[in-house]
Amino acid sequence: MATAAAIDIGGTKIAAAIVARDGLVGDVRVVATDAVNGATEVLSRSIGLLRSVIAESDVPKPSAIGIASGGWFEQSTGRVVVATDLLPRWSGLDLRSEFERAIGLPAVVLNDVHSMGIAEGRLGAGSGRHVCLSVAVGTGIGGAITVDGRLFEGAHGMAGALGHIPFRTEGARCSCGRRGCVEAYASGPAIAASFAKCARRRDSHVVLLDVVNAMISSEEPMRECARRATAAAGAALGRVLGGVANTIDPDVIVLGGGAALALGDVFTEAVRSAAADCVIQPISASVVTAHLGTAAGVVGAGLVALDALATREPTKIVS
Repeated sequence: MATAAAIDIGGTKIAAAIVARDGLVGDVRVVATDAVNGATEVLSRSIGLLRSVIAESDVPKPSAIGIASGGWFEQSTGRVVVATDLLPRWSGLDLRSEFERAIGLPAVVLNDVHSMGIAEGRLGAGSGRHVCLSVAVGTGIGGAITVDGRLFEGAHGMAGALGHIPFRTEGARCSCGRRGCVEAYASGPAIAASFAKCARRRDSHVVLLDVVNAMISSEEPMRECARRATAAAGAALGRVLGGVANTIDPDVIVLGGGAALALGDVFTEAVRSAAADCVIQPISASVVTAHLGTAAGVVGAGLVALDALATREPTKIVS
């Protein structure tokens, strides 16, 4: 059985596992990204985690490495062309070469949400569907378009940058440096900030987990603030996704990412309702929850690495 060692490097967490054609082999291991410590430390933590996963696996040594990461990559080299402030000093990093030297296996690199989209399109909620729009809501917001399980990359490999669709003129500042992107209103940190404002919490350490916990709080004002912040974010994202659906006419919209999954039905229903209000008939805005959960990025990276092995050109298949 051919396997790949796969890793998903995000703004909040790093996850790694062994992946086969039909999905995960064993468990996913997770560590915090600690992105504020800079690219060198994040890279070191990532390589260390992947080494541990390979060493502790019960299956034969994997044949390749799949690396999913925030950012966008030069297709010929695997170098990070641009990354937002969610991964400071990540731009310019030769990510593929760093892993190949450290682990001693051929590697492929792709955007983390593209990786999620491939996994969901082949093995998850988009399996058997023709056109699948996958959306990941976490520290940031990203998207991926797959057609019959194959990624649509666009002219520059960047198709699916949903979080940076303009939502409000001269609005809140986004991680990309611009103002008014939907990510600045519907990402995990944005929802936490909206909740903190409603709850009149002035400390700077309110995080998404505080919102999740407030939803089941015994204090009605806290529950109301959490639900209000979550529903407003979901509605903002839903309106954007409705517009995207009008453009690409997907069979299904798959909603995943750590924040979306943690916020549950309140967020999903707000996205679903707003998207349905915006699409034109007979386009469907069927919004479903990702089947592979937070492991989707790892699974997708492994699948792309196995694709590369099958064509014997592992250094050319990147996104």
